[in-house]
Order: sequence, then C-alpha cells, then structure tokens
Amino acid sequence: MEEGGEIDASATALDRLHAGMLHQAGGQANALRMLIKAEQDRGTGFPRLANALSALYPSGSEEKRLADAMLLAVPR
Repeated sequence: MEEGGEIDASATALDRLHAGMLHQAGGQANALRMLIKAEQDRGTGFPRLANALSALYPSGSEEKRLADAMLLAVPR
C-alpha cells in the first residue's frame, strides 16, 4: 500500500485483500468502501478470494474475523 492509503497499481489481488483487512481492522470504513467499489469494478475475484481465505483461516482467528467482516461489507 502506498502512502495515503492508496494501493500500488502493481498490487496483486491478495495484496488488495490484505489492504481491505487492514482497513477493516483499523476502522477505516471509507477506505474499505472505496476499495470494495474498485474491486467490484474489476469483477468477482475479490469476494471469491476472500471467501476462499476465510475457509482456510482457523475458526476464531483474527484473520478469519477480518475477512468475514469485510465480506459483509461487499454488496450482493
């Protein structure tokens, strides 16, 4: 992630997902909404990757909680 919360243009989907989790953890709702909107414009890969990672994280882990909370913010 670049300074100011912007994501580097070379960021992978996993990098962008991690940035979203950091926004969620930091209570940065506006930044998270902007990220999710940009990812919606890219396609369906973001929520699919988030779901896959959520399934892999151990139950009760902070990472799973963040991924799941971020997924709740993705409009259906």
